[in-house]
Amino acid sequence: MMKKKAGWLVVAVWLCSVMTGLWIYGGNQTSEFDPQLSLTAASSERDFDTRFVAYLNEAGIRPGSLVHLQTDSPCFCNSLSRQHQYDLSELLKEQGYSLSVVNLSEHPSLADIVPSFPALAVLDAENQLRYLGAYATGLGCYTGDDLVATIANWVKQDNYQGAMINADGEGCYCPTSGA
Repeated sequence: MMKKKAGWLVVAVWLCSVMTGLWIYGGNQTSEFDPQLSLTAASSERDFDTRFVAYLNEAGIRPGSLVHLQTDSPCFCNSLSRQHQYDLSELLKEQGYSLSVVNLSEHPSLADIVPSFPALAVLDAENQLRYLGAYATGLGCYTGDDLVATIANWVKQDNYQGAMINADGEGCYCPTSGA
């Protein structure tokens, strides 16, 4: 009987240790997407959409693109966005969208605007910015809101109402600064 209680005690201590480790690790992996409000401020400028699209075009991005924004710096969070990239590509492929990748390290004008990565920009067939921001929120970008369906619905709208700039949110993001 004593061995059984000792076994359960070991399991309970182990479980508490694992949960504490995950809680500490999770706290280190979540951050705000726009902690300095730089994207928020930039997006309030009247010509923001036009300037951002021009920077994407300079980076070789063409109309009808889902643009995955990242840097050369190692970021575990970047790997978590792969499923979101795939899902969004599948939802929008009938509308003619294709996935492109832009390395913010090679495009300082974009890196100055995009505060964190992984990030997504969507250019429609008329070369208009439809979305700019995160793929998801929450720990690991899978415990919060998966924004893929919301993004796809916004992009599919026939009437252009301007870009959806999603600078708000907390999740698994790496800072672009220093890129």
